[in-house]
This record gives sequence, structure tokens and C-alpha cells, in this order.
Amino acid sequence: MVVCLCQGVSEKRVRAAISAGAHSRKAVTKACGAGAGCGGCHAAIRELICEQQAQAAAHTDVSEAPLLAPLEPAAVCA
Repeated sequence: MVVCLCQGVSEKRVRAAISAGAHSRKAVTKACGAGAGCGGCHAAIRELICEQQAQAAAHTDVSEAPLLAPLEPAAVCA
């Protein structure tokens, strides 16, 4: 599925950028270009970030928590 029509960026590329550490919409845009055009995909990008954060949180061992950096933007996913 294409997330960003302006830049032709797929969901797979956005997810890869998020997995590589892009935890904000601006960071995703910098990493893969998604969101650099009209902005119509910004909500979809934030949704993918939140989804991936929720999945990561569900698979995080509490004993590992101090080693993890906080993901941004937490308020967006609330």
C-alpha cells in the first residue's frame, strides 16, 4: 500500500524507517521522504508510528525497560 502519494512511499518503507528509529512524523519524513509533500499522509504516518510503538510495548520485557529510550511522540498515541 502507498502511504505517501506525493513521494510514492510505501507502507513497507515507512515501517522500515520507524523500525530504524524514526519515532516522529518529521523523523519518518527525513528517513524516507513520506510526508514531504501535501501533508495528506501525516495522520497515516502518525498512526503507523503509534501502532509500531504499541507492538513494541507489548513485546517489551519489564526488566529491559531501563535500557530503552523513550519513543516520541507519546502524547500523539494517547
